[in-house]
Amino acid sequence: MKITFATIIMAFFVCFASAQQANIDFEETEYNFGAIDELGGSVSHRFVFTNTGDIPLIINSVHTSCGCTSPAWSQEPIQAGKKGYIDVTFDPRDRTGAFTKSIIVNSSAQEQSITLYIGGIVSQRPAQISAEYPYSILDLRLKTKTANFGNIQKNSSADRTIEVFNPTKADIVVGSGSNPEYITIEPKPKIIKPGQKGIIKIKFDAKSCPLWDYILVPAQITVNTYPHEINIKAVVTEIFTEKQKSNPPILKLNSGTTLDFGTIEKDGIAVKKINFTNTGSSPLIIRAIRNSNDCLTFKFSNTEIQPGQSADIQVFFNAEGKHGNQNRYFSIITNTPQNTNTIIKTIAKIDN
Repeated sequence: MKITFATIIMAFFVCFASAQQANIDFEETEYNFGAIDELGGSVSHRFVFTNTGDIPLIINSVHTSCGCTSPAWSQEPIQAGKKGYIDVTFDPRDRTGAFTKSIIVNSSAQEQSITLYIGGIVSQRPAQISAEYPYSILDLRLKTKTANFGNIQKNSSADRTIEVFNPTKADIVVGSGSNPEYITIEPKPKIIKPGQKGIIKIKFDAKSCPLWDYILVPAQITVNTYPHEINIKAVVTEIFTEKQKSNPPILKLNSGTTLDFGTIEKDGIAVKKINFTNTGSSPLIIRAIRNSNDCLTFKFSNTEIQPGQSADIQVFFNAEGKHGNQNRYFSIITNTPQNTNTIIKTIAKIDN
């Protein structure tokens, strides 16, 4: 075969072209974020590289080992001697503990695939404020809005506390509003700093409370001077002396323990009477009616019945919104030592 000068020149250029390559040279291939707060949001790092080759470098694709890690990279060809980047963003939410993630970079470089690594430790999130303090009054968070005193004797008092928290970046001022004399409210501290916990101390004095048995009453606090309500729940019980026990009033139901309203027209109101006599030897006092039925209301002819006397309690049944057969219960609370709680059953049929 005859070799010409033109053939030699062509071969030279082919060899020269084949010797030209892009080359990707990273400043680092590993990065450690250190300690990361799980709720602190995503963190990012930029891996910088240089094309140390002779021709433009193209990043073909970047893949990560986890959906929690997302990449971004230089989209334009990187000219010889110029720099490019691979940005890696890691989302720590629900990824507590130590982690290592890999990022595979595919390019037109002589070394077509290079693996980068990120790592760190994600600290577990603190208990969420909404879970630990599920109630709120303006910006103030509360563990509860009800102070439950349970059973409390009439001649005693008790304290309860409600824990509160200030999640804001400003002070919150907590105070006591207008309350009955048997409820005392004392916030501690009165000025709750950002991120600070506090308590609302509530004192319930059953001796000065005019209510009996189960009570649910509002109490007022102020948050940044604005009044708001919390709830006070208690069962006020009577304490009897030996003299009262030996000389008691006695409630005798003349109309029985079942009150039959019969058939009531739809959305109508019916009324029945409970007749009773004090067969004891001291005054019988009606302390309260325990009633959780929105359809029943009551009217007393007398709340203090002398020995040998009788009295009535009118019971009103409002059938509005009710249907079919109705069985309801309520209790008459008295100062009878042997049985302070007399249960009455009401029955009715709503005519639809």
